[in-house]
Amino acid sequence: MKRNNRMAKASKRSVTASKGPSSHYDLRSNLSTIGLWALGILNAVLIFSFVSKHFLTGDEHEISSPAEVDEMPAQAIKIEVLNGCGVQGLARIWADHLRAAGFDPVTVTNYEGGNVPRTMIFDRQSNARKNGLDAAKALGLPEDYVAYQASDQRLVAVSVIIGQDYDRFEISKK
Repeated sequence: MKRNNRMAKASKRSVTASKGPSSHYDLRSNLSTIGLWALGILNAVLIFSFVSKHFLTGDEHEISSPAEVDEMPAQAIKIEVLNGCGVQGLARIWADHLRAAGFDPVTVTNYEGGNVPRTMIFDRQSNARKNGLDAAKALGLPEDYVAYQASDQRLVAVSVIIGQDYDRFEISKK
């Protein structure tokens, strides 16, 4: 009987011992879970507040890039004149004519590609070829001689390459 009594007491102790820490552990676990949920909700509220304050103001402007670069006034257009026909001094004559028309010929030299059969004007900045067309008009060249060709290597707005057909134009006859 003493033995049964001891076993019953031991059994009660183990039930009581397991009940106490277990309930304490469950309470701690529940509080941790509740705390994490509260922090998560607080974080969501802060993120929503930040986004609504900085991005949902109603003053949004559409970000777009224009289809073409703004044309520069003729006085500010920097031009390179390249001699691609082999006639000495012709690039200087064309550059002087462009300077008199209000352009800024910053480079006057020979074309590295050798002899070019047809004169070409490359607009380096304007998709609409506005700068190149202005240069062509000043030189008396037709519009179909002008093409848009962007170049990161060139620091000019327009490149004029004088071809072997130079003698067709009034500027070369002066």
